[in-house]
Amino acid sequence: MKKTTAPARRGALLLPLALAWVLTAVPASGAAPAAPAPLKVTLLHLADVYQVQPVESGRRGGLARVATLRKQVLKESPNVVTVLGGDTLSPSVESLLEVEGKALKGRQMVDAWNALGLDYAVLGNHEFDFGDDALRERVSESRFTWLGANVEDTKAGGLFAGVKAYDVRDVGGVKLGLFGVVLPETKATSKAGADTQFTDFCEASKAAVAKLREAGASVVVGLTHLTLEQDRSLAKCVKVDAILGGHDHVGVEDRSTGTPIFKVHADAVELGRLTLDVDATTGALRKATWKRLPVTRKVPEDAEFNAAMKAYEPLFARLSERVGRTPVALEARASEVRTRETNLGSFVADSFRAASGADVALVNGGALRADMVLPAGVLTRRELHAILPYEDALVVVEVKGATLRAVLENGVSLSREDAKPGRFPQVSGLRFAYDPSRPVGDRVVDVKVGGKPLDAEATYRLATLSFLASGKDGYEMLKGQPTTPALKDGRTPLDVLAEAFRSGKPAPRAKGDGRIARRGTSTLSKDARRPPAPLK
Repeated sequence: MKKTTAPARRGALLLPLALAWVLTAVPASGAAPAAPAPLKVTLLHLADVYQVQPVESGRRGGLARVATLRKQVLKESPNVVTVLGGDTLSPSVESLLEVEGKALKGRQMVDAWNALGLDYAVLGNHEFDFGDDALRERVSESRFTWLGANVEDTKAGGLFAGVKAYDVRDVGGVKLGLFGVVLPETKATSKAGADTQFTDFCEASKAAVAKLREAGASVVVGLTHLTLEQDRSLAKCVKVDAILGGHDHVGVEDRSTGTPIFKVHADAVELGRLTLDVDATTGALRKATWKRLPVTRKVPEDAEFNAAMKAYEPLFARLSERVGRTPVALEARASEVRTRETNLGSFVADSFRAASGADVALVNGGALRADMVLPAGVLTRRELHAILPYEDALVVVEVKGATLRAVLENGVSLSREDAKPGRFPQVSGLRFAYDPSRPVGDRVVDVKVGGKPLDAEATYRLATLSFLASGKDGYEMLKGQPTTPALKDGRTPLDVLAEAFRSGKPAPRAKGDGRIARRGTSTLSKDARRPPAPLK
């Protein structure tokens, strides 16, 4: 009989053991081992929030309600980052009110965000409305991080004081990178100082994202204050996982570029919730899920937030005071005051002309901020400030007829079907027609002042806001023209409106009277096309 060698015997013994291990290691179904569950990161997003308290007569919004929703989300997951897409210090309805003899200039909003637990905010164009010094003060008071990769201080060198280009945060095991950019045209639409410059947002974002990747960020989110078209350009310029935007004041979910872009409505009437499913092994983003949570009366106010804001209760009470009434509903939606004649725009312009004794008056649609239809009836100080929340003076500018035509041309230069330009003119004392299908600079086809055709050589007294008279928002033709204060008694444009609402003189009309006419085709000719105009 042939003998079996020792190695052969050992192999015979090991074979059943190996087979047994294989049988136990592979599931009976033959399926591969399950992949680890994804890591989840939640970003809560708001943008363009100008009021601490609810809006629309208390029906929607309110940061105390947002605080409640945030705490509910935190109970579901601790991996939450709360962000703001810019524009909050101005045009806030409270910012022009004084506390202890000093205008707040956005301090109340910083206190509110500190109380809420905000983590990051990108600079918006209206953060600069009170000038650089006021903004530096607000940044220093913030317990959250301001981002602005394309906002530079040319005098000091580097970024605007206290602002970061980007930041990395470990959130539940995920290295999350965030960067922020703001509208490059902010210089023309705010009161930023001479040394503050706004660079190309694409190049600034490329540099910030490169630094974030170097720092080990596996997921990168852009926090922007840009138009949707600019956000799309950014998505094509640099690879990021998602963009959370502001500025447009509307809810958006856009995946047309392959990079998801999300926005929320203004004034905290909804809270955006972005859930990122991140691969636990590779750190790559698997899925981005977006929801907009309504902020309504059904959401209770957070007592802790209200306690932190208790010092502002007298201010909020003052904003509830009655200032007058309107016999008709007033059209204050941005989509209307920036695109056509509205009864609110005409009423404001009529009030300015009456108070100043000027021949004509003009107010840009972007100065009218309530962004809702104000119902007929009693008006409170809060609604008054919501209509016109800027720190501007009313002035009278002496202009030749040719210059007045150029003013109107600038006002309609960005008008097109999908644009809401802040420079759009609401007028009094004149009527004009324009054709947006014509080339820019040659769109105004008819102007009458006091019922007579515009005389290019005649001199007219134009009442307008000091912001426009200084050449902002494209109104450079007004800069340097003979200008005098319209109100010699220290009153402000807000005082003029309050008096008009109290006295009923002038009285707002139920509808427009045809002082602005739009003619021509509904689409622009090829040589007149321009990028969509941003909100200002």
